[in-house]
Amino acid sequence: MTIAVRTLFETPSKARMRAEEYIDFPTSAHKSDLIEGVFVMASPASFVHEDIQAYLSGLLLNFVANRRLGKVLGSNAAFRLSPENVFQPDISFIRAGRLHLAEDVYFPGPPDLAVEIVSPSSRQYDEVEKRINYGRYGVREYWLIDPIYETIRFFGQAEGELLPIPAEKGLYHSRLLPGFYLRPEWLFPDDAERPSVLAAARELGIIQ
Repeated sequence: MTIAVRTLFETPSKARMRAEEYIDFPTSAHKSDLIEGVFVMASPASFVHEDIQAYLSGLLLNFVANRRLGKVLGSNAAFRLSPENVFQPDISFIRAGRLHLAEDVYFPGPPDLAVEIVSPSSRQYDEVEKRINYGRYGVREYWLIDPIYETIRFFGQAEGELLPIPAEKGLYHSRLLPGFYLRPEWLFPDDAERPSVLAAARELGIIQ
């Protein structure tokens, strides 16, 4: 028997909020998303979530700044993808040539890279609605980091869809940021101590 999975794509038009209403909504200043017109408030992040976010942000900030590629932003940067979709990814990157588009409250369009760190309450949105809409509205690369199952998934833009980018010899390489890759043990160390951001940066050739 096939069981239908309900998604926010089925939200009736009369129940949908618009981007302008979302931006003016008092609680939108906190970590949240407008997904298919539905206001979705983020649950408090776990220690592991924040630990991974801080580590990965540090790596990306160093890589992008070293090559002057653009800007890496944190979890309260809002991107207006459409009148009914305004997303605040956990980490995002905008190419230098697009930074002039930024507005005071939100960025009018997709980030070039969106990173979501999965939590129990966000899994459905991150894997379904947000992945589909990130692809539909032009995100060039999407990284889905799952601390619960300790998995990394990279997706690349392909004519309005985000398709998986296979790992190469156990490494997850970015096509958007040539030379940048992730080792699973950097985010999910076993018994060994996780290498510092500086040590990982040296391996990536960011610093000597």
